[in-house]
Amino acid sequence: MRKVFQISISLAFIFFFWYFFRARAINFDPSIPDTQKVLTYERVISIHQKDGKDYCSNSKGYCRRPETRHVNCHAALRGDKEYLSTVTGPNRIPVVPNPYLNMSCAQISDRVLPKYNMNPLKLGGIAFARNVFTDYEFIEKQIQMTWHPDNRYCFVVDKLADRNFIEKMKQLVGCFDDQMVMMPVEIHMTSAGHNQNLAHTQCMQALLQYPNWGYLLLLQNYDIITKTVYEMDRVFDLLGGANDMQIKKENLYFRVKGLKWDPISLKLFKNTSGIPDHVLQTPLITSSGGVEATLSREAVRWLIETVDLTVSIDQRNQSNYGGDEQFISTFHINHQLGMPGHFTTSCMDYAPIPQITKQTVWGTPRSVWCRTMTHRHGTCLYGIEDLQPMAELPYLLWNKVYPQFDQAVVDCTAELIYNRTFLGQVDHELEEDYYSNLVTVKYHKDHKKPGFVLNCKPTQKLRNYEDYL
Repeated sequence: MRKVFQISISLAFIFFFWYFFRARAINFDPSIPDTQKVLTYERVISIHQKDGKDYCSNSKGYCRRPETRHVNCHAALRGDKEYLSTVTGPNRIPVVPNPYLNMSCAQISDRVLPKYNMNPLKLGGIAFARNVFTDYEFIEKQIQMTWHPDNRYCFVVDKLADRNFIEKMKQLVGCFDDQMVMMPVEIHMTSAGHNQNLAHTQCMQALLQYPNWGYLLLLQNYDIITKTVYEMDRVFDLLGGANDMQIKKENLYFRVKGLKWDPISLKLFKNTSGIPDHVLQTPLITSSGGVEATLSREAVRWLIETVDLTVSIDQRNQSNYGGDEQFISTFHINHQLGMPGHFTTSCMDYAPIPQITKQTVWGTPRSVWCRTMTHRHGTCLYGIEDLQPMAELPYLLWNKVYPQFDQAVVDCTAELIYNRTFLGQVDHELEEDYYSNLVTVKYHKDHKKPGFVLNCKPTQKLRNYEDYL
């Protein structure tokens, strides 16, 4: 009897384990946890990176990174909402940085330089001054997207940047020392704006040593260019010497009490002879604009050779936040200073003044005014769903694009630039009338004519990001 009982207990255990594991097998959840997906994704990309093979050597067109080769950029460019739902949200594609990136000059040149010959630029070249601190592969991609033999580049690298990033930037610039310069790594630039203007001013001075370029773009780390070099060259030709940047009324939150802003107190002019007393003694009207700007060569020369920016930069740095955004635009609107390509204070009641340099959206997370509904430091992060407006709107650059958030928009924008530049793709005509009819351009062209009356109201329908929401 006891033996029968033991056998019964054994059979019961066997049946129990059989049922348990059978049930587990039948009810297996086929979905892969997100953490496992990420690890698998990164492992596969890492294998591609580590083997060192050139998967783009036989490519006849633009070659994307392994992460984004499956993305249908054409569907994104059309604004196909059904397709975009498959590469946004939980399906959004972040960058996987390449720890095995070959940094020899031969390989850097292979990644940056086009396989096609390039036509001359009408204005002789474009200069770029970019403050950087991270994401080397993104910075290198921006050079590829804006490359032309006549273009010139200057970089200021934050002294607190990762050592590996600093060394990569040194190597990059060293491979193109006829076209690039990197300033000594000795200043810290904060996200609150401190020393951003100082860095750009250092680059302005360094870039003036290069002849022929006609316009300079002031850039930050995560600005992405959305026009080809030929399109930018044409836009600058249409500006006709006018500068372009964001112009808004002063944000009083940025103001530091007790500081004086008249040219005498700022020790602005290196030579005050011939400058009327009322110009020297009248406080400047402050504009809260942006760090990014489009400046004519003559304006850059004025900023470096005619005026001394030391006190102005020091006082802007005393602001807790945003002083850098009031630097260039303030000189730009105070016409009495005589900065080449300037605008005027007469239209400040109509601010913000339409501009074409930078598209950005400020707000809070989940804001409906940002298509990705994602922000960083209060700025909208653009994603692949923004490719259509990036391609069609007149802005030269967009801020902010963050590869760790969405690499697809970086690669698809780069492919768009490549196809327009080298393959003759015409997906959207450059709206030349829009640029030539900007109020700032009209002012620059006609303000010295007898009887000129400035109309501050836009005479054309403004092109806005909100049109795509």
